Amino acid sequence: MGASVMPEVKSKQEHAEYVERLVRVSFFFARRWLAPRFPDTSIGELLREHTPALFHGLGYRPEEWRAHPECLDILGRADRLASLEPTEFECALWEEISLLARRRAEMTYPDSVGVRPPDAWNCGSLKYDAPNGCGESAAGRVVFHIANAIAPRSILDEPEYLARCFLLLMRETELRFGARELFTSTWLNEHPGFLALFPAEWHGNMQDRATVDPALPRWHFGWWGQLVTGRGTVNPAAERFVRETGCLKYACLASHCSFVCMRRHLKENFSV
Repeated sequence: MGASVMPEVKSKQEHAEYVERLVRVSFFFARRWLAPRFPDTSIGELLREHTPALFHGLGYRPEEWRAHPECLDILGRADRLASLEPTEFECALWEEISLLARRRAEMTYPDSVGVRPPDAWNCGSLKYDAPNGCGESAAGRVVFHIANAIAPRSILDEPEYLARCFLLLMRETELRFGARELFTSTWLNEHPGFLALFPAEWHGNMQDRATVDPALPRWHFGWWGQLVTGRGTVNPAAERFVRETGCLKYACLASHCSFVCMRRHLKENFSV
């Protein structure tokens, strides 16, 4: 049997297409599904708070959204076009910002998802937040985030690698901060491949799905990451699901477990 072919890193053109598709589905989702539910909220605000258009699409940092002239212009244009039907709204708003979007895509490509992992990711495809003595960290929990540092491969296809990332994260945060529990909130908590990495305690502590609304996601990839492939392109089936149903297939759920249980589970089930 021949060796498997290594997938190629996405091209600049593919990144430009990724930006367009992520932004356009955001426009459609806000106008078709959110605007009728929240008639007293501007569509600009709905785009800003509940879609990935500004950050993951166009590369504007959250602290820029309420002051950057380009962000204000995009959201103002959205409000001006809000009376259009959803598909018309999507096409018209994209047409108005397409030159800007292409320029942003050229700028963000070198550090984009699928090309280069964020500098802050400190344990392979995982990143932990330094405890600040309040919230989850007050309970001795370390909050972690997930990215894909091995693109164009998918971390979900590399469970042994991801298991080692968790062992590194636990050891480092234990030594540095005395942490003793893991915590995160992510759509991956509904993905079987991801859940296989965790012990029964994690499953037992899972947030009740009834407490979240998949039709009202937040703007970040804790929700919207499910639309993105390992290569950093938009998954057509996931995009179609959002457009047709008005919700995300997987809900962003929180859970936690002890380092003791996590280490035991990883050592019993993975070659680590």
